[in-house]
Amino acid sequence: MTIIRHRPSKILSGAVEANGMVYIAGQVADTLPAGAGAQTEEILGKIDALLKLAGSGKSNVVYAQIWVSDIRLRDEVNQAWLAWVDPDNLPARACVQAALANPQMSVEIAVTAAKA
Repeated sequence: MTIIRHRPSKILSGAVEANGMVYIAGQVADTLPAGAGAQTEEILGKIDALLKLAGSGKSNVVYAQIWVSDIRLRDEVNQAWLAWVDPDNLPARACVQAALANPQMSVEIAVTAAKA
C-alpha cells in the first residue's frame, strides 16, 4: 500500500492519502480573532485546498469531526457548513464542545474523504 503525506510539519501531515481514502488533519483558522462563522469559512477553504491537493473534493467527504469551543456556537458553524457542504452528498458528522489549543479559536474541523 502506498501512503502519500501532504504538507508535513514537525508533528503532523495536513493530509494523508492511504488505501483510496484522504484523511485531513484538524484545521483551524489563521485569522484570529474572528467569529465562529468566519473561522468555519476559512477552515473549509483550507479543507477544500487539501482535498484538491489529494485528488478529492467535498462531494467525497464521508465523515467530518467538528470541535467548537462553546456548543452555543453550533448554529453559526452550521450556517457556514451548510453553505459549503454538498447537499446531495452529506457526510456522517459529529460536533462536540472542546477546549481548543488557542483560546481565540472557536472551531476545528477534520474530515475523511474517499479519493475521487
